[in-house]
Amino acid sequence: MASAGSSLGAGEAERPHPRPFLIGVSGGTASGKSTVCEKIMELLGQNEVDHHQRKLIILSQDRFYKVLTAEQKAKALKGQYNFDHPDVVLFEGILVFYNQDIRDMFHLRLFVDTDSDVRLSRRVLRDMKRGRDLEQILTQYTTFVKPAFEEFCLPTKKYADVIIPRGVDNMVAINLIVQHIQDILNGDICKWQRGAMNGHGRTYKRSFPEQAEGSTMLTASKRSHLESSSRPH
Repeated sequence: MASAGSSLGAGEAERPHPRPFLIGVSGGTASGKSTVCEKIMELLGQNEVDHHQRKLIILSQDRFYKVLTAEQKAKALKGQYNFDHPDVVLFEGILVFYNQDIRDMFHLRLFVDTDSDVRLSRRVLRDMKRGRDLEQILTQYTTFVKPAFEEFCLPTKKYADVIIPRGVDNMVAINLIVQHIQDILNGDICKWQRGAMNGHGRTYKRSFPEQAEGSTMLTASKRSHLESSSRPH
């Protein structure tokens, strides 16, 4: 989840702090959620800014798991504990849109949509680097991760305002999102809202599909063509 807001100057200490603009980022395991957030931070130049001066921050939902009991920890070490069910977390990226109270907090919702085979291969490589056994990884994936994704995470895709196929590899989508956030950071939030909101106060859903010869941006059932030359190679 990324939060965009303005920091107060030295002479504005008595003024109330403006409410941050909250961006929720969801998607399946190893879909590239963290990588997308890190790329947005990089393109906005926030990685080079002192921590206290940043206008954009990332909250990693992995920090919000409930404390496990000794028995649960033992199961987790064997890959037998379900971290992907909403009853075992307070707040987590793959389930960020599952709870309506949390979902409604976000001004913008992003869903990183990556092929399931790609996500599985990434997860296997990641967990093996952490010293886990291949059989254990695959057992956990088929027993807990895949069923939980299909039951709890994938259905929340419909709540996303922007769907990003291929994650960080889709630089067309990333650059458009970065431009929106830059407008917000520059104080042009009203203009952004006029362009992005429909008559019911909800953001239009935008999808950035893959096409061989070009890309199409879907905005409230209207299509605007993005020239193929704008796609990264």
